[in-house]
Amino acid sequence: MRRSLFWRTYSVLLAALLATIVIFTGVLTAARQQTMQQSYETEVRRQAREVADYMADLSALSFLQSNATMRSVIRRKIADIYSTYNADIWIVSYDSGTVQYLDSSWNTTRSIATDAVKEQLSLIQQGNDIRATGLFPELEHGEQIVTIGVPWYYGGTDVVGAVLLHIPTASLKISLGSVILQILPPALLALALGTILAFFLARSQIKPLREMSRAVQEFSKGDLTRRVDISCGGELEELGDSINRMAKELSRLEDSRRSFVANVSHELRSPMTCMRGYVQAMQDGVIGPEEMPRYLQIVLDETDRLTALVNDLLDLSRLESGNFPLTPAPFDANELMRRNLINFEPRIDEKGISVSVELAEGALTVMADANRINQVVSNIIDNAVKFMDGADSRLTVGTAREGKNVRFWIRNNGPRIAEADLPYIFERFYKADKAHTSGGGTGLGLSICQRIIEQHGSKIEVRSDERETSFEFTLPAAKD
Repeated sequence: MRRSLFWRTYSVLLAALLATIVIFTGVLTAARQQTMQQSYETEVRRQAREVADYMADLSALSFLQSNATMRSVIRRKIADIYSTYNADIWIVSYDSGTVQYLDSSWNTTRSIATDAVKEQLSLIQQGNDIRATGLFPELEHGEQIVTIGVPWYYGGTDVVGAVLLHIPTASLKISLGSVILQILPPALLALALGTILAFFLARSQIKPLREMSRAVQEFSKGDLTRRVDISCGGELEELGDSINRMAKELSRLEDSRRSFVANVSHELRSPMTCMRGYVQAMQDGVIGPEEMPRYLQIVLDETDRLTALVNDLLDLSRLESGNFPLTPAPFDANELMRRNLINFEPRIDEKGISVSVELAEGALTVMADANRINQVVSNIIDNAVKFMDGADSRLTVGTAREGKNVRFWIRNNGPRIAEADLPYIFERFYKADKAHTSGGGTGLGLSICQRIIEQHGSKIEVRSDERETSFEFTLPAAKD
């Protein structure tokens, strides 16, 4: 699979490289062919100008025929042009109105009669260069002959004639093959280098993916200590960091799960062992009839504890799975706090705890699930009462409006919760004696409270110092 991914990546890179080189080579070839074409035609035009420069000291063709030296120079130049470019040169004198061949037919003259020729010669007489195809049909393959004309100046200022260069169209064209031969070697070199670079690029991209794949495979085998070690930068490195964070979180959850299973097993085993021991003793006659009511009450209490534990486990499971629907409705926060104080009145009086009530004046309506919030308040007050003992014990409950929210608080001056324990008191079965949940509880109450408040979009805040321990949370106020 990993090899297949590498080759797919490599193939895509090669295909993109090949397409780029083909397109670039095609564009470059066309541009190069056009440039060479223009350059070649410019060179041909320059040859015609050189002939015109040779004639600059002559004002008519008759002077050329009588000057043996000049005639020899012009003939040699004409021969070079013919052999190099396969082109004929005509020299036209406006005075004579004739065309003089200066190639193999030096003495032959022809009259320039057509309107098209006269029009082009008129342009040259105005000092312009011309380029025309098929201007002289009488020439061999005349329709395929390109005529390039330049002015013949006498004294550097007066146009006294023209130099016409006739060249076959085929001779002016630059063949595509000759251009490709120039472009092909660098294109092949670029393709070879690109192939090598694509190989290393594909491998560099696949290497971190393979590392992450190996790490995930080890995660699936239960080794959550494995970490992804890549440093390629960009999104892949961010993905590797995310996998490492996921592994760390999974490891923490796995430790939590094991601890949870161990704690649940312990919490279930203890009361069941106790009940079995008492029942076995009564069955064996070790406990006499007069003592049975007391021990039966102990068994009943342990049964109630098991029932509470199972119910709390079910509640916590539904809360964490999202199958614990809330039914928000307006209710009076002050009334809820008063009812809870009334419910705990016997225990409060038994321990001699003083109660301070700091409820907001009037009705304070909250939009939340009243039954679940009652469960939260009841659990927190239960923990507070449980850990207070003495004449100076004090319990404070209160509510207050804060903008669009209502704040609840429950405070007590019982034993302080150690600062190191505060972040963990809402964890399931956290060491009960440190988290204010010992004394016969299930060890799940505060965890359930936090989940309920979180489902309402809030969070329980806890602080504890030498003076008091405080639990506070906010809920949205109901609209008027």
